[in-house]
Amino acid sequence: MKTNKEVFPFDEKLALFLAVMTFQAYMVYDSSAFMLPPHFQLQHVITSRSGETFGFIANSKDSVVVAFRGTKTMDNVSSYLDVILTPYLYVKSSGKTHRGITRIYESFRDSLLQEIKKLYTKEKKLIVTGHSLGGGIAALFTLDAAVNTPFKNPILYSFASLPIADEAFTKKFYEEVKNSIRIVNVHDAISNCMTPLFFKKKPLLNLPIGQEFQLNFKNNRFIQNHRILCYIDFLSKQYPTAYKELCSKYPGFCPDTSVCE
Repeated sequence: MKTNKEVFPFDEKLALFLAVMTFQAYMVYDSSAFMLPPHFQLQHVITSRSGETFGFIANSKDSVVVAFRGTKTMDNVSSYLDVILTPYLYVKSSGKTHRGITRIYESFRDSLLQEIKKLYTKEKKLIVTGHSLGGGIAALFTLDAAVNTPFKNPILYSFASLPIADEAFTKKFYEEVKNSIRIVNVHDAISNCMTPLFFKKKPLLNLPIGQEFQLNFKNNRFIQNHRILCYIDFLSKQYPTAYKELCSKYPGFCPDTSVCE
C-alpha cells in the first residue's frame, strides 16, 4: 500500500542553495576550490567505473544532498547524443530511458545507492539536484531512490535538464516522486531548441521531468544562457535577499557570476 507523500511548494532559498551545490559538483570534477557549508560533510564522490567524477553526496543532520554536474568531456557529449531508448531496469513497469544518460547512471548506481542507504534516518530529507546532463542523471536516480531506498519522498530540483525518457517512465516517475521542479531559462537554446532538434525522431524522449519553473534571461553568447553560473546569477537577482543571506552565511560558498553580466 502506498503511503501519502508530502508535497512541498517551490522554495526560492532551496533553489538558490541547490544551484550553488550543482556548481560545486563541477568544482569537484575540476579539482578546484570545492566548498560545502560547514554543517554538511562530504560523504561520497560519485565516480564512474572509468574513474570520471560526476558529483557528490553531502550529509547533514537533517538532509542528504546529491548533486550532479553537466557535460564536461567529449565522452559526455557522445552520451548525450546516444538517444536510443533502453529499458529502465530498476523500477517495475517504468518504460525506457535515454541510453547514453542511463549508461552513465548505471556506471555508479550500485555504489551511490549503497552510500545513500547508510545515511537514512527518519528525520532526514533526500534532496537531489543536477544541471543539464546532470539533471537527466538526477531524474533517473530520484525515481530509483524513491522506490529502492528508505527515502520514499525525495525532492528533485534540476536546472536546464535534458529529456531522458518515454511516456511510461514519465508516468511512473510522477506516481512515485511528488516533489520535482525543473528550472529552465526560456532562452536556453541547448535545453529548448538544440535538444528537441536532436530528438525529433524520438519525440517521447522530449518529455520534461518535473514541474517547470521558467526563468527569463538572455546573454550575448548563447552558451551563457545554459551555464549553471548564469542560472545562479539570474536567480540571485530575482531573490536578492535570499541570495545575500546564503552567501553571507557561508562565505566563499557562492561563485563569482560576473561572466554573466
